[in-house]
Amino acid sequence: MPNWAESEMSVVLPTENADKFAALFITDDTKDEDRHFARCFLSKLEREENKHGLTRLFIQFDAAWSIHSCMVNGYPQESNGKCPTLEEACNEFKVKRIIAKSREPGIGFEESVSYDRNDGLTEESHDLYDEPFYDELDDDETIDDSEAEAE
Repeated sequence: MPNWAESEMSVVLPTENADKFAALFITDDTKDEDRHFARCFLSKLEREENKHGLTRLFIQFDAAWSIHSCMVNGYPQESNGKCPTLEEACNEFKVKRIIAKSREPGIGFEESVSYDRNDGLTEESHDLYDEPFYDELDDDETIDDSEAEAE
């Protein structure tokens, strides 16, 4: 069973391609034979358009493991062409830009992925910062831990 990366993405692209891009996320209506992003399950989709023929999609989704493994390098390469990479979809649908991020609390990392038509795809990831809530006081902890080690 995979760990789930809680993900969100902003995509700016030509209005004529917005529905096609959004359809790449898996929903209850997705059939096995449909082309889709690998293991990316749509949670929420918002849309805004401007008078210049551009649409911004705000997409919230869950990715099995990570955006990287589902959209960049991993499952798409194992799908025999059924699952495009993010970069392939960007080229196909003439995406202007993407800003995406995910947070995977199980293993403890977050990632960001961006795409710009001029600069291509970039990725970054790092471990999650420690959560203050989970810091615990040990029964044997002292002001100077070297004292506890000497005993």
